[in-house]
Amino acid sequence: MKHALGALLLLALCSCTSSGIVEHRGGDLIGLDSFALATRYGTPASYQHQGEYLQLNYGSDAARCRVIVLVDQQQRVAGWASAGQSCPAR
Repeated sequence: MKHALGALLLLALCSCTSSGIVEHRGGDLIGLDSFALATRYGTPASYQHQGEYLQLNYGSDAARCRVIVLVDQQQRVAGWASAGQSCPAR
C-alpha cells in the first residue's frame, strides 16, 4: 500500500515539473537503501518532506537531467521518476 501511495505522490509531484517525465515502476532503484542511493547519485540538490516520505531531488536543468526519489521511513526507495534529455534510458 505504501508503494502505491508513494508512486501516486511521485507522479503528482513530477507532473508539474516537466512534460517529459518518465516514470519507473519496479525499476532498479526501488527498495534500494539510502546509503546505496547516495553512493550512486551523491548528495541531493534539495529535499523536502512529503508526509511519510522524504523527497530527494538530484540533477539540474543545466545538466539536463532531474531524478526525483521518494524514500520511506525505513530509508528505502519507495518510488522515483526522471526527466530530461540527458537522463539515461531505463
